[in-house]
Amino acid sequence: MSVENKVAIVTGGASGIGFQYALELLQNGLRAVTLADTDAAKGEEAVAKISNDFGADKVLFVETDVSVKVQLANAFKQTVEKFGNLDIVINNAGVMVEAIWEKMININLKGTIYSCILAMEEYFPKYKSGDEGIIVNTSSVAGLQEVPIFPFYATTKHAIIGLSKSLGTPQNYATTKTRVMTICPGPTVTPLMQDLENKAFNERYRALTGEFFKLVGDVGKPQTVDVVSKCMMKVIQEGSNGSIWVVENGEIYEIAPPDRKDMKK
Repeated sequence: MSVENKVAIVTGGASGIGFQYALELLQNGLRAVTLADTDAAKGEEAVAKISNDFGADKVLFVETDVSVKVQLANAFKQTVEKFGNLDIVINNAGVMVEAIWEKMININLKGTIYSCILAMEEYFPKYKSGDEGIIVNTSSVAGLQEVPIFPFYATTKHAIIGLSKSLGTPQNYATTKTRVMTICPGPTVTPLMQDLENKAFNERYRALTGEFFKLVGDVGKPQTVDVVSKCMMKVIQEGSNGSIWVVENGEIYEIAPPDRKDMKK
């Protein structure tokens, strides 16, 4: 799929990986993008940057807490009111602070679920400009293995994979014409990776933070956001419905989880 002349929403799009996704999409011909984010100051900066580089008609910022249904619905509504279409939704908003695990579930998981419902059930059927809509949900390498340091964060990211696989089935595609994929970044240079010790649940978990990189694999130096955004384009352009993609060490590869019967001991 080409993103040329398409319209996208990127949650958590005012900075970090989300903002880089928006830039990458626009560089590849996207007609317009909505940045849905809680940080109004960063949102204004992002709009100024995109307007300067691509034109003021290319971007909309909507202050949005994805865990609040009415705010997320408003971001979708404002997108089609301004741009007329909606073709791509990248669910990127997320937090990793174990002490606020209920809020983390609301943002990482519930926000993603509601965004998928809005896209598949309400907006793509009426406003997509082509034959299919695209959803890319953000999991993590933490969604593919155990992470003793951040068990509650890992739980939300495991759930995202289950959500995407279940929505991204032939049965659902037949009726929604929506391709659903999952991207699983490894450690990346973003605020999410800063101050890890204070993001642990308590002292027992904090004692493990020195082992974090070993627990998520031998990744060496964390990758940069521009590398992840270029890999996102590959997922959109080439990813099949229900596919899962890992991005780590600047490399992207598709994975295929085994059937449960093949995992019998």
